[in-house]
Amino acid sequence: MLPFLIFAVILSHFQELWEENLSASVVLQVLEILEKFIDSTTTQALATDLRLDCITTTFIGFLGRSQPLPFWKAFLPIFNNLFVCYGAVLMSREYDRFLKQVAFHLLRLGVFRNESIRKRAVVGLQILVRVRFFDS
Repeated sequence: MLPFLIFAVILSHFQELWEENLSASVVLQVLEILEKFIDSTTTQALATDLRLDCITTTFIGFLGRSQPLPFWKAFLPIFNNLFVCYGAVLMSREYDRFLKQVAFHLLRLGVFRNESIRKRAVVGLQILVRVRFFDS
């Protein structure tokens, strides 16, 4: 429980910095911390609702803002890891709102002029479809 509290404090601090300063380096640091947190909760088999809510809230915060290309390069492997670890839980009815928001933002990115970002949006949607139809 203590590592989770430490993570929550660090994450909230980074989110404050992130909201004040939308620099790519801060966002990438938050992604790195989030990835470590996902990995640590998986190895400890502690996927409680509170932890998943913290993760999903952070993801929605990322998707709701315009992000640079380095973010998308770092984001998709972490996004995939989240669904590999918690796909069955995240596809349940309790996380329906999260899935709708993620799908909306990925579809929104799919119409960007930047082809690289469009391709990454398609990969994100493929992750959702794969988890929904093949891992269930």
